Amino acid sequence: MKFKLGNREKIVAGSIVSILFIAGLHLMVFSNKAKEYDRIVDDWKKARSDVENLVGQAKNPRQVDEYEKANKRYKKEFKTIIEGLQLDLPKYYLDQSEESKEQRREVCRKLVEKLVTLESDLENTSLSFLGEKGWNIPMELPEEIQDRPERLWDVISQINGINRILKVIDNPIVREEKLRQYSELLKEIGMDEAKIDSLKKYGKYVPLINRLCHYRLIIKDKPKDFKLTDKELQELLRISYPDDFLFKLNRQLFAMVDLIKLADENKVEEITEATLNDFTEIYKQQEQGEVGQESAAATPAAAPVMMEPGLRPGGADPAEPGMRFGPGGRGGPMEFMGMPMGQAQPQEPTGPPKNLIGQGSPILMRFTGSNLNVTNYLYTVSHIPRTYEIDSLIINTIKDREGVEDVYAWINVISLVEGVIVNLESLEEKKEESASGA
Repeated sequence: MKFKLGNREKIVAGSIVSILFIAGLHLMVFSNKAKEYDRIVDDWKKARSDVENLVGQAKNPRQVDEYEKANKRYKKEFKTIIEGLQLDLPKYYLDQSEESKEQRREVCRKLVEKLVTLESDLENTSLSFLGEKGWNIPMELPEEIQDRPERLWDVISQINGINRILKVIDNPIVREEKLRQYSELLKEIGMDEAKIDSLKKYGKYVPLINRLCHYRLIIKDKPKDFKLTDKELQELLRISYPDDFLFKLNRQLFAMVDLIKLADENKVEEITEATLNDFTEIYKQQEQGEVGQESAAATPAAAPVMMEPGLRPGGADPAEPGMRFGPGGRGGPMEFMGMPMGQAQPQEPTGPPKNLIGQGSPILMRFTGSNLNVTNYLYTVSHIPRTYEIDSLIINTIKDREGVEDVYAWINVISLVEGVIVNLESLEEKKEESASGA
């Protein structure tokens, strides 16, 4: 007997086969995706649970308050340390835009203003180094100009006219004559350029400081209708800023103001000389096998090496580069890096310095005071939280003034510490960005 399928049976069988085929296809194609989906759902649930636990902890008001207080305390301590050590590096020193350069120059002008007007606020210390026998800082315009204020701006206008001619003229004879006229007009308003240039013996940028002091006197009485800008006026007074070195110069000027205030607090009588020495790199002493015998023998093994220029006692003439006062003191012979003068001078190691510590802006100060007050001052300078190092001293007694000493102190001002560059403004900006992002 033959088994025969009817149409209905065929339809049922076909449906069953189709269902089995679709089920097999789903198993092969979608099962892995389903497993992956299940795994992701499980991970999400776990992550959500973790976040909810963390959020629950963070919502604890007491704990959040404690964290905020601790953070503020640490930030305040950090800021105090950085400001005290003068390691803050504002962002306008970090780029070469004209706006940033002008900010550096403005800081320089304000520090010069503070330095040369500081004596009126002092109770115990006189600053004779600012006078005619030192930096020769002008405190007022010439009497002839004071009697005829309008003459000042007439001279400035004449100088401006000559300056325009000098920018286009080629004839050397005419040019020389115009330069002579230019100098004579500057001298009429108190700027004797020959005398100003001679101030380099007190530091490369002391002539700039002197010119800025003339500028501050002139700008005080500038008429409102005068067409020249302050920048153009500075150009006419031949004020040229060392933009790439202003950070270190400003560090020196800040240190000078700070050191003078400390001298007054410790009742130092008088600061008679001050020299802003050239900037220097400071690095650890090399091992004897790494540098020449002369260099290794010239300095103690534990002492840092400072390649720097110095001055002779008396402040009369600049000394040869590399000369400085030795640690012998008491009016003893000058030394070079710990070696009496006259012996072979050590050579600076060739190639880039190894173990660089940082960069310094040395200041040579000469001051007088009683034995007790001088000792207290030196102790204060070497122990306050600043980057000041008393590198060497010469201490002499003063004839006919018992108990009063004449001191030369080489104070190295650390302007940059290698590997430590902190911009407090940037830290504030990052904090604000982080808060807004949260």
